Amino acid sequence: MSLRATAVQLNASSGQDVLLGTNADGTLVSWMERNWPFWSWAIFLFGSGILFAKRHKRDEHWYGWLVLVAYCLHQSEEHAYDVRGWRYSFVPSFNEGPLSELFRETCQEFLALSNVSLDDGGVISCPLDPKITLWVNTILIWGGFGGCMVFATFWPSRFLLSGSLNWGTAVVNGFFGHILPAILTKSYNPGVVQSVCMVPLGIKLIVASGRPGLCLLNGLISHVALILGVNIVFRLRTNEIITMSVMMLLAGIIVPLGIANRISTHSSSKGSSAKNQ
Repeated sequence: MSLRATAVQLNASSGQDVLLGTNADGTLVSWMERNWPFWSWAIFLFGSGILFAKRHKRDEHWYGWLVLVAYCLHQSEEHAYDVRGWRYSFVPSFNEGPLSELFRETCQEFLALSNVSLDDGGVISCPLDPKITLWVNTILIWGGFGGCMVFATFWPSRFLLSGSLNWGTAVVNGFFGHILPAILTKSYNPGVVQSVCMVPLGIKLIVASGRPGLCLLNGLISHVALILGVNIVFRLRTNEIITMSVMMLLAGIIVPLGIANRISTHSSSKGSSAKNQ
């Protein structure tokens, strides 16, 4: 919910209002917090070109990089311009949508304890503000998805599964964060159009990995980490950058690489045992 004295009716300027407001910690929205989605668009274009050039070698490694590229397009619809042409529309849409109910008590407590005046027409976004949104998306997606594939490039036998695990995160986000809310509310939300394409492909790929349950579990863990991080920020008044960076590094790098390494080690041990028998 956007913390105002009255209810908010979303419109084409809602995202701009958020960008002209302040973050939960009272800081003004920075240039990077306003413009990072256009970097996602650039990553999508650049990555698409590379993947297209290597399209004849569509192996597990190729599809592992594809999830990063596809998700950057997803971020562009959410946070740059959506299909209606609305700027930065995901944050206000989420804060006023059904999923914000997960944070209702947290946001109400924050509003009650906040010293910021809401009578001047300003906007403080809860549970998502531009600073949280920046660090979630750049650390979890750019750093997490990309970092996992860097590890998979150098140590494929140990970490290649992490690409499929990241598809699990994309599937969980696309379905539960966009498709299901659109069905329940019978309305558009920023990111749902891309999700309609991303989720079926992601399901196909995680099934092909042979570990669909683990992939979905990884996706659930990443979103639990997001929920916990946001609650820590608003309830304990912790530093937004540090809190969300730590939680997203855990969810985007440590967990998927740990799962992939564990599966690889377990499979190797079973193989060695079978040879010795």
